[in-house]
Formats: sequence, C-alpha cells, structure tokens
Amino acid sequence: MIIIDTYAWIEYFKGSEQGKIVEKYLNEEKTITPSVVLIELSCKSIKEGWDFEEYLKFIKSKSLIIGMDDESIIKCGQIYFNEKKKKSGFGLVDAIILTSAIRMNAKILTGDEHFRDVKEAVFIK
Repeated sequence: MIIIDTYAWIEYFKGSEQGKIVEKYLNEEKTITPSVVLIELSCKSIKEGWDFEEYLKFIKSKSLIIGMDDESIIKCGQIYFNEKKKKSGFGLVDAIILTSAIRMNAKILTGDEHFRDVKEAVFIK
C-alpha cells in the first residue's frame, strides 16, 4: 500500500515527469489518500483554477480515502512534536500524512523535502 500525498497528486494532475511515476503507482498498487490531502488540493485548486470536483471524483475512484482514528490522533501530536524539532518547516498536515502511513503500514509517495529522512517515504524526484 502507498499513500499519495499532496505533492504527488499535484504532479500527477500537472502531467509532469514525476506525475508519470505517480500514474505507475496508481495502476499497480493499492493507493490511499488521507482526507487532509483532499483539503490541501481543494485549496490549491482555487489558486490554480482547477475543476476540483472532477479531480475529487478521480481520486476517489483510484484511492481509498482515510481519516484519523482516536489512536492516530493521539500519536499524531507526538510525531508532529518530534519532527518539528528536527525540521522547522514540518507542518501538521505532514504529521497527519506520516501518522497515516505508520497506521496503515504504508509508504508515502512524495517529493516533499519534509519527508526526506523518513523511512516511510518513496521519492518521485
């Protein structure tokens, strides 16, 4: 299983070379998208003028959408605190994605530098 983060979805929808790597995973792996990624993409779509409703339908057809259970919510705070000490730009959304990967025993498909030293990360750069 692999989690597709915001960075990876953006590259996919842009049709970039990195997006072609994402497409390969979409066709060959069981994919997961945390709901917080959808929120980030919704915000990005306003800025970029994308038809997010179409993107959302596509994402839901290709990927399992997950939220956070109680245990993950508790664990997420610790992950955020620990990673923030190491990386000043590490955000709460990053912590949610990492927590989701740990919970689902999945990798994170990304190009986000905040995940550079995270063992769960698979880089598309």
